[in-house]
Amino acid sequence: MLTVMSFNIASGKRIDGKLDLELTAQAIEQGKVDVAGLQEVDRNFSSRSRFWDQAKWLSNRLGMHMAYEPNLVDRGAGGGRPKREYGNAILSRYPIVSSQNHDLSAVEVHPEEFEPRGMLEAVIEVAGRRFSFYNTHLSLIDEEVDRSLTEILTIVTDNPLPQVLVGDFNAAPSTKHIKRFSKHFYNAFGSGPYPDTYKKQGDHGQKIDYIFHDAHFQAIEAWTIDTEASDHVPIVAKIRNLQNSNNF
Repeated sequence: MLTVMSFNIASGKRIDGKLDLELTAQAIEQGKVDVAGLQEVDRNFSSRSRFWDQAKWLSNRLGMHMAYEPNLVDRGAGGGRPKREYGNAILSRYPIVSSQNHDLSAVEVHPEEFEPRGMLEAVIEVAGRRFSFYNTHLSLIDEEVDRSLTEILTIVTDNPLPQVLVGDFNAAPSTKHIKRFSKHFYNAFGSGPYPDTYKKQGDHGQKIDYIFHDAHFQAIEAWTIDTEASDHVPIVAKIRNLQNSNNF
C-alpha cells in the first residue's frame, strides 16, 4: 500500500494569509503519507516566505527525500541573494531514483497573463519496484489547461512505468479537461461526490485538486485533511499496486 497526497501549500501561508510552514508540515504528517506532491513552493523567493528553501525545510522537518523544480525563476531579490524560485516539490519516504521537470511553457496562449508551468516527475523505488510520480500545477486560463493536458498525455504515454499523477489542475470535475483526462487515468476519489479542495475565507469552495493513477494501481480510499494550513485542502489517497499487492 502507498499513501499519496496532493497539496497546494500557497507558499506556506495559512488560509488567513499568515506564514506558517510548520502548520504545512503538520498537515502532511496528519496524512501519514508516503509520497506528497506539493505546489506553490518557494525557494529564496521573497520576504513572503522569509527567503526560505521551503522544499528543503519540509524535507528536513519530515525526514523525507525531496525533489524540487522551479517553473518561475526570477533575478535575485537584492542583497546578494540567489535567484527567486517558485515551483513544485515531491516528498517521499522512499528513495527517489531520479527526477526531471517537464516544461509545459510551450503551451502559452496569453503572454500578458503568462506564468511558466511544468510537471515534476520523480521515479520512486518501493520494495525493488519503481513507479513514476508526477506533480503539476496548471494554468488558470482554459486554453492553456487544454494544451497542457495534451502535452502531459504525450509524456505519460511514452513512459512504461506505473504512474501516479497529482496536482492543482485549476479545473472542476465537470469540465472537459478533467473528463478528457479521466479517459486515460483513474480518479482516486472515484465517481462519487467530489470534495471542495480550494476555499478562501468567505468562499463556497472549488474542486480543482486531484490524485490520478493508471491501471497498475487501485485506489482503496481517498479523503481530505482538515487544516487551516493553506487556502487549498490537502487530498490523500491510499493505493495499492495490482502487480505487487503484498508490498505496495
